[in-house]
Amino acid sequence: MLSRLLLGVGASVAGSLGHSLGMTLQKRAHMQHEAASPGRPLWKDRQWQLGLLLYLFSSTAPPTIALSMLPVFVAAPLAAVGLVANAVFARYILDSTFARTDAMGTLLVTMGSCCVALFGAIDEPPLSLGQLLRLYKRPAYVLFFSVYALLVAVLIVAEMGWRRRYARASEAAGSAMPPNVPLGSVGAPRGAGHVEAEPLLRTSPAGYSSVEYGAGVEIKSTRAEQVARYVSGFLSAVISGLICSQTLLLAKSGIGLVLLTVHGDMQFNDPLAIAIVVGLVVTALANLYYIQRALRLCSTLTVVPLCYCSSSLSALLSSLVYFDQIRLLTPIQISMIAAGIVLLAAGVLLLSMKAEPHEGPLHLGSESSDDE
Repeated sequence: MLSRLLLGVGASVAGSLGHSLGMTLQKRAHMQHEAASPGRPLWKDRQWQLGLLLYLFSSTAPPTIALSMLPVFVAAPLAAVGLVANAVFARYILDSTFARTDAMGTLLVTMGSCCVALFGAIDEPPLSLGQLLRLYKRPAYVLFFSVYALLVAVLIVAEMGWRRRYARASEAAGSAMPPNVPLGSVGAPRGAGHVEAEPLLRTSPAGYSSVEYGAGVEIKSTRAEQVARYVSGFLSAVISGLICSQTLLLAKSGIGLVLLTVHGDMQFNDPLAIAIVVGLVVTALANLYYIQRALRLCSTLTVVPLCYCSSSLSALLSSLVYFDQIRLLTPIQISMIAAGIVLLAAGVLLLSMKAEPHEGPLHLGSESSDDE
């Protein structure tokens, strides 16, 4: 019993650490790719490939092992270890500044996610295809999913609008990285032999942020460009979390079908089962697309908590509505879930207050890209 518990705890912690480290490595690859000459596609970067593989593996295998060996009230708080690890990795791998608001925001998000996961978790047995079909056709779930899909669509349209605004602002300001600027010169003072730890950022009276990239190169970006970049990344992180929750719901349904099939009750002879598999693939790819965009535009100190919050809350609500479990919640559970949501909202607000004028290549030292 003790060995089973220790294995479950180890798998949960390892999954959380690997998940955060994978996203941090992908973010670092994005930063280096943006700072260096973007001639080679990002997907060929070995650091990005390693981060992606670590992210995918840590998001699937360790959580599955942990949930099979640990009760939810033990596994849920351990999953929040990834938020703390994310802050540490951002500080020491990305050399990001870690302000007091970041620490408070991370703490509030961790506490809120634990409340939501602990008091909102309700176990359910594997369901047959016929039972899943009845759940999908329930008017309450049809209405919920319609509103949910509309919300995601609105956010996607809004993100596309901010993306175009960012592209126009970048073109107008001429703030694209000049070609052939070596990564080692990024953030390096002219004529100095060492790399400055802080970005050389100055704000001029005309509303431009002037950034020295070394070697006599100076880039200017407007406040409008900075805001559009941040909002686009912020929305991409939220969209990624919302899509991820549906991926988890489809995976949960698919695993139930697989378990029943393994025990002799064939479930994959109906179009609905194929639709679940196709939906799982589509939502997984969409989640990867938006998480990559969020990592390119925003700091992991913002992206990871946002994804975690939006995914946890939407997964909880989707599961409660889909499996018709809202009536099973006690008043105490509802109160604690509400308290957790408030803590999550406060934490996200604190994290979103961080100014990231040109977060990216400015925070890198003089290191060469892994694929060079």
